[in-house]
Amino acid sequence: MRRIKYFMLTCVTVGCMALTGGCQGARGEGVAKEKSEESVITEASRDEKGIGKEEIVIVDQLGKEIVLDGVPERVATTIMPFPYIYYAVVGNSDHLIACNPSSLLAYEDSALKYMYPELAHANTEFVDTSFVVNIEELLKLEPEVVFQWNYMEEEIAKMEAAGIKVVALQYGTLEDLETWIRIIGKMFDKEKRAEELIAYFHDSVGEVTEKIDTLSLEDYKNILIMSDNLKVNGSGFYEYYVGKSGAVNPAQDLSGEALNVNMEQIYQWNPDIIYIGNFTSMQPSDIVGNKLEGQDWSVLDAVAKGQVYKIPIGGYRWDPPGVETPLMVKWLAKIQHPQLFEDLDMRKEVSDFYKEVYGFELTEAMLDEILNDTQDF
Repeated sequence: MRRIKYFMLTCVTVGCMALTGGCQGARGEGVAKEKSEESVITEASRDEKGIGKEEIVIVDQLGKEIVLDGVPERVATTIMPFPYIYYAVVGNSDHLIACNPSSLLAYEDSALKYMYPELAHANTEFVDTSFVVNIEELLKLEPEVVFQWNYMEEEIAKMEAAGIKVVALQYGTLEDLETWIRIIGKMFDKEKRAEELIAYFHDSVGEVTEKIDTLSLEDYKNILIMSDNLKVNGSGFYEYYVGKSGAVNPAQDLSGEALNVNMEQIYQWNPDIIYIGNFTSMQPSDIVGNKLEGQDWSVLDAVAKGQVYKIPIGGYRWDPPGVETPLMVKWLAKIQHPQLFEDLDMRKEVSDFYKEVYGFELTEAMLDEILNDTQDF
């Protein structure tokens, strides 16, 4: 709780975010239902179960207003990282009734399965991994609201034509993540909780950037983030944690993700460190052991020094922006600048984070699952 107390003393400009106990106290039925002044749900509007009954108005990332009759009890999402962000804000809940099948694939490999067993029962038959919805299957679930990507315009129109309320979300930036957290917070009467999470996020990352700011750009590491074999991520993706951790992406002149490149280009970049994303089955040993047919990785500095890592899975994959991005920033900084972060114990950081953010105590075996599979050679 040290960081939370520190934030209360130093970040008063955020306003009214009484963090003491906040990140741990948002779990269970006994959670205090304190709200910001902007909340449209009043204590008088609650029934005996504590569920809000007055209208809730959400503005999504298409600028569209969605009016709900109260806190929804039947929620579906096509968006893969949504369940663990939902859990961080809301806690254990049977209200998330359906999700993307890819979410449950990640769930089985993640720490979320220990914290949120209810999610295992979520329906995945209504949507495929490309976010296309089967309306007939979705209607059977009788959702009160569905979350969908903002660029899936035809899918949104299809659901709305069937009388389903849809909240459109946008992916990519830290600001987008904060918007997700605030939308979830407002929808589920957790606005104070949402602001606590956002404040904790910035406070935690700030511990890293305070040290990174002492470096010159010449000290930054040249890192390559691979989404799959000979596919890299360029500018516009993950720039936040690359810069915050004291690194530069040699593919930053390219725009987009999962961009096809050849070995000649990778030789030219010659990265200090290679990170392999968690949306691919490719492992560090495939590169270090030169197991990829027709490719010779042995001449790269990163390979010669054994600096090839698999990005971890915590509550979800650490690749995209999420509530565990502060851990991603710290993990990267520790690898890239070991002397500067000599005192940074990632096992303790992850353990403390889970206690403070999720109110959950990881076992040593669970910590091993998160951190020990990053190198397999």
